[in-house]
Amino acid sequence: MHGGGCSTGGSRSRGSPRAVSRTEEGECDEASDLVGPDGRVRPVDFAVAAVRQGDRELNAHGMSWAELAELGKELWADASLSGAGATSCATCHTGDGTGMMNASFAEPYPHRVDMAKDRAGLDEVTAAEMVQLCMAIPMNAEPLDWESVELTALTAYVEELQAGFDPSTTGAANPCAANPCAANPCAANPCAANPCAANPCAASR
Repeated sequence: MHGGGCSTGGSRSRGSPRAVSRTEEGECDEASDLVGPDGRVRPVDFAVAAVRQGDRELNAHGMSWAELAELGKELWADASLSGAGATSCATCHTGDGTGMMNASFAEPYPHRVDMAKDRAGLDEVTAAEMVQLCMAIPMNAEPLDWESVELTALTAYVEELQAGFDPSTTGAANPCAANPCAANPCAANPCAANPCAANPCAASR
C-alpha cells in the first residue's frame, strides 16, 4: 500500500521506524520521536496514521506504535497464519523471538537477508517485505494484505525485536535460507521421512 499523500520529513537514521501522523487540518506530519537506550529512534506512544517502510506507508489502523508491537508479538506465535496452520514465526525464531536470526538482523532496514536473496533474488528488503517473504516461504501461506493490521503489527514487532537484538548471541544459520530439505524446508513434512516434523525449521535434521 503506497502512501496517500503523507510524507515523512527530517533526517532519520536509515531503517529506523517512521510514524506518520495527521494534523487536525488533515495534513500529514512525521510523529515526534523518542531515542531509546539503544540509540534507535522510536515514535512516541500515540495513534499514528501510517508506518513508513521504504516507499510504502503501512496503515496503522489508528493504533499506537506500542499497540502495534504488542499485537505483532501475539501474531508472532499464531500458527493459524501459516498455510498448514501448524507453523508460526516463533516456530523458527524461538526464545525471545530472535532465535535463528543472523548477525545481519542488527543492521538497519532495508538490508540484505540471505533467504530474500537466495529465494527471491532481492538484494535488500524492508522489515515488512521480510514478513511477507516469511509468510510465502517458511510458512507456506499467502502474503498478508498490504492494507492489513496484521502486516503492520508484525512489522512493528520485527523492528522492536531488532532494537534489542545482540548479534554476538547468534547461533545456527536459519535453515530456511539454506534450504536443507528440498523445495521448502519449513513446509509441512518437507523431507519425505519427515525429519522436520517436530520443528520444521529446526537447526538439526
